[in-house]
Amino acid sequence: MKLNENVCKKLSEPAYWSSISKSSLIKYLIYLSQKTKDSLPKDKIQSQYISELTIIKRSYKEMDEQYKTVVEALEKFANEKTSEEVKDFWEDNKLDQKLNILDKKQKLIEAEGVVNFLQTGNERLNDTSKMVHKFQLNFLERNEAKKSRNDELEEAEDANKDELATDNKPYLLRKRRDIDYNEERMIKKQHQDGYSTPSPCSPKLHSLPIDNPFVVKEDEYGTIIIDDVDELCFNDGDPENDLKIGEINISQLFRKYQNESVKVAKTDGLFVESNVHEILALSSIFLLIPGSYSKKMINIFGSPLLDEVYKQVKPVQQTEIDSECESKFRKVIKQATKESRRSAIKSLLAELTNDQTLDKNLDSVILECLKTLPTGKIKNEPSEITLITNYLDRIMKEIFHDPDKHIVEWPNTGLDESKARKSQGRSKQPDFVVSIVHQLQTSGIIFVGEVSPPSEKNNVYKNCNDLIRVGIFMKDCLDSAIDLGADIKLLGFQCVGFTLDFYMMDLIQGTYTMIHIGQFSVPASVKEMLSFVDEIEVLLVVQEIFHKSFNTFYTKICNPSSPSTKASFKRDTLGTPKFKQLVSKTRDCHRSCPFWFGRF
Repeated sequence: MKLNENVCKKLSEPAYWSSISKSSLIKYLIYLSQKTKDSLPKDKIQSQYISELTIIKRSYKEMDEQYKTVVEALEKFANEKTSEEVKDFWEDNKLDQKLNILDKKQKLIEAEGVVNFLQTGNERLNDTSKMVHKFQLNFLERNEAKKSRNDELEEAEDANKDELATDNKPYLLRKRRDIDYNEERMIKKQHQDGYSTPSPCSPKLHSLPIDNPFVVKEDEYGTIIIDDVDELCFNDGDPENDLKIGEINISQLFRKYQNESVKVAKTDGLFVESNVHEILALSSIFLLIPGSYSKKMINIFGSPLLDEVYKQVKPVQQTEIDSECESKFRKVIKQATKESRRSAIKSLLAELTNDQTLDKNLDSVILECLKTLPTGKIKNEPSEITLITNYLDRIMKEIFHDPDKHIVEWPNTGLDESKARKSQGRSKQPDFVVSIVHQLQTSGIIFVGEVSPPSEKNNVYKNCNDLIRVGIFMKDCLDSAIDLGADIKLLGFQCVGFTLDFYMMDLIQGTYTMIHIGQFSVPASVKEMLSFVDEIEVLLVVQEIFHKSFNTFYTKICNPSSPSTKASFKRDTLGTPKFKQLVSKTRDCHRSCPFWFGRF
């Protein structure tokens, strides 16, 4: 197979690929075994084989001979890896490893040469010889059994041919066994990935596999092989059902953007660090963050139109912090830093009894921070658990936790809501959820979140991947609410270090708009609470959206009805196999990123 120089540089074994016309897994394994005397790790080698096939496939076009050759090899891989030939190879490989170990032990014993241990050494040598002999006998017996089995199969096949010949049938037809070679692999992966989304009633996907793509851990063989990516296409529907601003059809432009994203994925590949917007668009999520649009979005929409769409869907801020309350908050914070924490807490408690407006302006958050935060910021960076328990949880519970209506959870097990959409054993949860309580059970999710500790603030790949996760979690929860008849707006957040960004999602005419609605810094000390007061209005806006969504959703849970009118506008979520073929697994901190990850 002729390969150009650039492709060869990307391959681990260019000499092998240049020497063959058609590839198979067993040929590849035999080549490596002849090339090196070292042991061959099964999972790593098979993953490497698939990786090299994928590199060659992406480097050539469909009409090229090289492309056709590797596609044929990819299609055969699932069958080959379970074949007797490959199984025997790995058995022989294990035997060789054991014989090498025994040989080394024998040489080590001979080299000791200590008279006092001569007798013991001889006994070890005798045992070693017996073990080698035993392995050799087992090997011969296995080969004999395999030969006899092959002879029986050949005899049966010859007999079948004779019968067909006597019937004067012109062709020898063998009934094809109906075997799903992917079934075993998918069952095995169900117990490995452990990932899903918190959605009880997400739409059934007629063509997309039920799976979730946002897992850092790779599967056993590194890649899932599929050949149906060409079916992924976003077609125009009835213009009457499209989102429009003036005379501009936003939905039509978004579908064009989705199809352009698919083209990029098939040609250059999508990268987690650079293409968050495009990856989410493949699940019909329109991510809008002013100042952080992707180049592809700007090329299709133009930044002025994107800003206009953002303004149209952003909720109007109707809640502002009371100026007198703000003044009182600042006064007690300064009192805590200049006098004592205890006197500041007493002063605030006294104000709370006399001024009821403080309760509407998150006075409980200020009080909790005064009680629990250190006066000055601790120099050691907190772990994710410490960040949650000592800082973030106190604020989120004071704002969004009501033990009888809706509860804040930091789940460490799969959610029941996730299991409804996923196969058994594949549930996974976001870091944070707010669940509605009905009949003493959690019955729906209206808020999700992801958290990264300060040590991960420069990990661009992880933080971009977490943002994708937040978007997918929000979409599935929104679909669930719509199926229950609730027309709500779903909330989500991403916390990186002490910086927290809030997002809101709504389904508008078949497009899941996910917009950034605010950012605030989680205070790490009493001294930082003054700047926190400046950002309280962000929390008030989020709280207002939260309460409206809760009231709507809770009413529908208590009084079940038919799905919302938006149910017909729901769209599929990109499944894992397509995701893994369209999105590159590689990581590079130097790739361009439209967000501030790694730069603050």
